[in-house]
Amino acid sequence: MKSHNRSNALLVELLIVVMFFMLSSTVLLRVFAASRTLSDKAAVSTRALNRAQNIAEMLYSGKEPDELDGFSGENDFWSAEFEGYSLCVSVSEEITDAGSLRNYAVSGTIGAETLFTLPVARYTEAEP
Repeated sequence: MKSHNRSNALLVELLIVVMFFMLSSTVLLRVFAASRTLSDKAAVSTRALNRAQNIAEMLYSGKEPDELDGFSGENDFWSAEFEGYSLCVSVSEEITDAGSLRNYAVSGTIGAETLFTLPVARYTEAEP
């Protein structure tokens, strides 16, 4: 009779261990899936920031927003869609007797979430 009780206790213990490992693997699988999603979003954010910095440098150097590859828009607002994110360039201009100051804002978004906004200012002297 005692050997029968011991074998039942062993089976119960094995069942508990198997259930523990099943629950642990389920939790770990969810954690790995969430980390993969965060990693993908971070990679997209990095690509968006790199491209936005390049665009900001081009605007600062004198290039006009309508000359940028992939951008379309009108007088004060240009936008472009890329793989997983979009970039927008908005322009405001202050004209004085001494020259003009153009302020650009390069914004990166994923869906409805704005990731960053890079300000760029370019001053152009008036012709005498």
